[in-house]
Amino acid sequence: MKLDFIKNGKLDFLKRGTTTVKREREKKITRLHIILFALVVIVTTAVIITVKVKEAQRLAKYRNFEKNLVTASRYFYGNKESEIERGEQRIITMKTVVDNGYLQDSLTSVCNGYTIISNTRNLEGEYEIEYDPYIRCGKDYETDNFSENNLK
Repeated sequence: MKLDFIKNGKLDFLKRGTTTVKREREKKITRLHIILFALVVIVTTAVIITVKVKEAQRLAKYRNFEKNLVTASRYFYGNKESEIERGEQRIITMKTVVDNGYLQDSLTSVCNGYTIISNTRNLEGEYEIEYDPYIRCGKDYETDNFSENNLK
């Protein structure tokens, strides 16, 4: 009987020791997986943020150019054009404001566009002048609803 007890004791001891080593190994592997997963998430997030920031910077350049076109169109309209009747709209091309010296921007050689000037009724029922810029810069950027027909 004593012999069986010792055998059982050793077997129990060996089993416990092996199980403990396996558990520690599994814990290390689990920690390693967690660390790798965290690194993948961090790197992926960094890449996505970098791409989004570069895209936002690229778009900001064109949006700023649209604002410059509106400013140039306001000056041109204010100095050269007659009053726009209620409900009427006029189109001023980018070429017109560039040729008259109202717009000087490096993008004028790459982009083409126009501003639609409208005398429209606002929510309060009053008429106001609105300036809507539309540009196309090759394949890099195009304002929604840009129409080649408005460049004539």
